[in-house]
Amino acid sequence: MHRTSSIAVALSVGLALAACTDLLVEEPKGFTTTDTFFKTGADLNSGTIAIYNSLRGLQGQGPWTTLVLASDESRAENREPNAGTYGPDRLDYDATTGLTGGFWTTLYPVITRANLVLAKGPGIQTGNSQTKTYNLAEARFLRGYAYLWLTKVYDGVPLLLTPDEQANPRPTRTAVETVHQAIIQDLTAAEADLPATWPSGDGYGNPTQGRATKGAAQMALADLYLWRSSYMGKNEWQQASDWSKKVIDSGTWSLLNDYLSTFLPKNKGNREMIFVITNSGVTTNARSLFQLFYYPRDWGLDQGQGGGWGLIHPTDWFFSSYLTGDYRRGADTGFAATSAYVWGGCSVSGLCPTWTDTITHVVRHDTLADGPMPYKFRKTDNGLNWTLNDVDTPLYRYAEAILIYAEAQNELGNTGVAVTYLNLIRARARKGTGAETRAEPHDYGTAGETIDQPSVRDAIFMERAWELAFEAKRWFDLVRRDGEQP
Repeated sequence: MHRTSSIAVALSVGLALAACTDLLVEEPKGFTTTDTFFKTGADLNSGTIAIYNSLRGLQGQGPWTTLVLASDESRAENREPNAGTYGPDRLDYDATTGLTGGFWTTLYPVITRANLVLAKGPGIQTGNSQTKTYNLAEARFLRGYAYLWLTKVYDGVPLLLTPDEQANPRPTRTAVETVHQAIIQDLTAAEADLPATWPSGDGYGNPTQGRATKGAAQMALADLYLWRSSYMGKNEWQQASDWSKKVIDSGTWSLLNDYLSTFLPKNKGNREMIFVITNSGVTTNARSLFQLFYYPRDWGLDQGQGGGWGLIHPTDWFFSSYLTGDYRRGADTGFAATSAYVWGGCSVSGLCPTWTDTITHVVRHDTLADGPMPYKFRKTDNGLNWTLNDVDTPLYRYAEAILIYAEAQNELGNTGVAVTYLNLIRARARKGTGAETRAEPHDYGTAGETIDQPSVRDAIFMERAWELAFEAKRWFDLVRRDGEQP
């Protein structure tokens, strides 16, 4: 009897404790969690769009500026008050330098959000099956693209492909080859399911400008195989050639007649921009300050409002390296300039330092800067509110597909084919504003240049510098080119 009473008491206590435990279990009725959010096709689409928002951290003062300043195409203004924070210009940085961590803090959130979409999305029932397919493909593309960036910067990194894996506070580093194979799986799966182009709105009425396409996945694969072939010595030039040629042969993309018009806000969504970070210039949630690093300080702009900071300049070597008369080197003065570079002018004081153009020998004046500043990223004039930048940040352009194909063909021994495609880029530059017929840059091989593999390799390498100037490509080119040297 005593034993029976003890059991009854124990059960009563156990049930009471269970009841108390149930009372302490929080039901998230008043707020959203990852478990409660992903219920409908619209939720999945919104979660996918959120991945792109994380990618915005690539532009601006962090990763983009770090790569541009680290290369030989640019230098930091040495009178910039905060010049000490731009160590990459002097290749003076380590693990404690804030800017170098920007890749990590930008790209792993992209991966985290993509992993959530890929974990929750397949189980969602929706009548809009096509958009669901696109969403899952977008997530795989963005995850693969993020890992591509990370391996270029850090080599091996933790490979986290599920939310559970990301719960580990101290993941171990994964060998770069393993990460690359995961990237290839993501990008090839994405390429199969992404649309060639998007309609103006997705299945839920959201704008689609800047969303990933089949061409974006093809470009990322070409980019990866280019890196693996030149930097890692994998000899996968055929894959780089095949994927870049898919972009070229798709009929979806093309070169604009005017090089500079490619970047103008009025031409958003043009056929040359394969993948971009979009900046509407309407709200602070859809803008970037990256272009302000290039604008002169003496335009009378209030820096507190996001005016020109005059930080980034071409090195004298790079500015002088263009072929004489190349449209991509043109320089003018003032915000209304329609040129690739802009001079600061001398509007603030009569004590402006001078700088002599080594090509034209014209003495220029500039208040706080020695020489011209890049001006291909030219925002719309919207008065004093300079923080509202509407210039899209280019990540992949059709011109790069042509140059990757030319490089791959040259390495495969098809030097004549490589020269043909290299000259497509030069021919566009000769059009100037679109209807001009300039003499330069002349077709490679028509001025006595040697047409052999080493010479054409050098020519393509230099053409990439001119064509993709200040698009955060040059540093990676320098790294991989050093990797292919004997």
